[in-house]
Amino acid sequence: MMALLSILIGFLSVQDNGLDVKLKSYLNEKLKNYVRYEYQIVQAPQNYSRIEINHERQSRLTKNYFYIPVKVYNSKNSPSGALLTVRVKLFKNVLVAGNDIKRNENLSVDVFNKKIEDVSLYAGKTLNVDDDLAKYRAKVLVKSGTILSEDMIEPIPIINKGDKIVLHTGGSGVDVSIDVIARQDGCAGDVISVYANGSKLYKAKIIDKNNLTLVE
Repeated sequence: MMALLSILIGFLSVQDNGLDVKLKSYLNEKLKNYVRYEYQIVQAPQNYSRIEINHERQSRLTKNYFYIPVKVYNSKNSPSGALLTVRVKLFKNVLVAGNDIKRNENLSVDVFNKKIEDVSLYAGKTLNVDDDLAKYRAKVLVKSGTILSEDMIEPIPIINKGDKIVLHTGGSGVDVSIDVIARQDGCAGDVISVYANGSKLYKAKIIDKNNLTLVE
């Protein structure tokens, strides 16, 4: 894994090579799920004789800032707690839309480009580039150049609004069925609204693309 070190503050001197090595090792472990990362120390303790990463406390990653607990030792070798603030860029393999994708449009790998992008400021949870997109459709309008995230997609429904399907009541051990019309899209296991006899509404759970069971 590659790492780029750019130290912009003067108080980290050449004597801190030991910290640099330990910091790289620490980041390699904490950021191992990324293809690569870049980092830059932007704030560190001053006036110390020695500084060590504190593995007993949890670090915190907030967007593109990594707050790492450290132990700072004074000239008498007495420790105190502090934070090392590191700005990061986090690179992942992602799917980027090659053109606009309309809401409810079925997805295909052909309309996406696989790229390595910095996702440190990206709010969504990115998809695995090897996921089978053929099972999904766009939940929202996906603009060209957008990184695809989980909240932008949904499974392709097996029942669509307006479909004619069979509702099974199953009451008293006797299967009574009626023809109904779906008022919503849905997948197996979803509960959707349907109507029959012109306007009577029911709630029903989807069994398959042709059948539902009455909920209420």
